[in-house]
Amino acid sequence: MDLQEFKSKKPQFVKEASKCKDELEFTRLAEKHGIKFGAGCFEKAYALFCSPNTKELSEDSLENVSGGANFQIAEIGLGGPSDTFIVTL
Repeated sequence: MDLQEFKSKKPQFVKEASKCKDELEFTRLAEKHGIKFGAGCFEKAYALFCSPNTKELSEDSLENVSGGANFQIAEIGLGGPSDTFIVTL
């Protein structure tokens, strides 16, 4: 799954992430939404989703990340009430 598809599947997470004030708040929000980050990608995801001047991901942000960070996002059903999303580089 790419970032645009992730954004369409988790719009509430994207909206709430833009309001996070620090990494701890972002971590708690990700846990609440069933999102886990692989080694080395947390800081890049935090910078992307928690930009202080952005309420949602712009097309430029998506292009920059897709060209630079190359996130891979997997949706995994673990038998709980909702699926888990794993974000890696």
